[in-house]
Amino acid sequence: MKISILGSGSEGNATYIDLAGVPILVDAGFSGKTLMERFLQIEVVPSCLKALLVTHEHVDHIKGVGIISRKLNLPIYITPESYRVAQRQLGKIAEGNLRFISGDFWIDGKVHVIPFDVNHDAARTVGFRLEGVNGKTVVVTTDVGSVTTDIAPFFRNADVIVLESNYDFGMLQACDYPYALKQRINSSHGHLSNEDSCRMIGEFYHSNLKKVYLAHVSKNSNTYEMALNTTLQELNARCISLDVEVAYQHHPTPMFEL
Repeated sequence: MKISILGSGSEGNATYIDLAGVPILVDAGFSGKTLMERFLQIEVVPSCLKALLVTHEHVDHIKGVGIISRKLNLPIYITPESYRVAQRQLGKIAEGNLRFISGDFWIDGKVHVIPFDVNHDAARTVGFRLEGVNGKTVVVTTDVGSVTTDIAPFFRNADVIVLESNYDFGMLQACDYPYALKQRINSSHGHLSNEDSCRMIGEFYHSNLKKVYLAHVSKNSNTYEMALNTTLQELNARCISLDVEVAYQHHPTPMFEL
């Protein structure tokens, strides 16, 4: 299994995963040019991709979806709710490459994709649990406004988790965002704070978990250091030793192999 976060934040999100020999992209929130540059940086040939999974229709997750699908003749998996909102921005998608998510499905018979609904203020937002026939599992949830008991089962026995750690509450209150935007971010359908994220990691931890990425870190109401330190402090308090890495906005994370 290989994984690299090509970039994550309000300016764009994309995650490359090679699971059981099946290369997949989760979200494509950058321009086509930027995505190609990020693939070059991690030494991946984008034409090898087998699927593009879309979590929701916000522009920082779909900006390059249509471009990449057309350029690479790549099938995209998206909920009907998100597609209805994003159809114009996505542009023309080849009929055989537009695949609506209605439940779990398989890619190349080797990766079992299990979508699950999360709280976020889009038409519909899903996270993905990806299970490879090689026994490896990755869970990706970059936008989730609140932690509910409904999503807990999808994190069980995951080897790698990509989870947002969007804001620090004190910095959010002090930053120059309009009041309505602060309320939206801090709502149950907004984003996860550092504190909520690290508690979630601590509660969902199990001995099989090898790596956690902190994603979607805000540039105005958080810092990479604060997100990482908050999580490490929580894990230390629980006597948990875990590889935690921050996903950056403007460059990919090193390829992690398991």
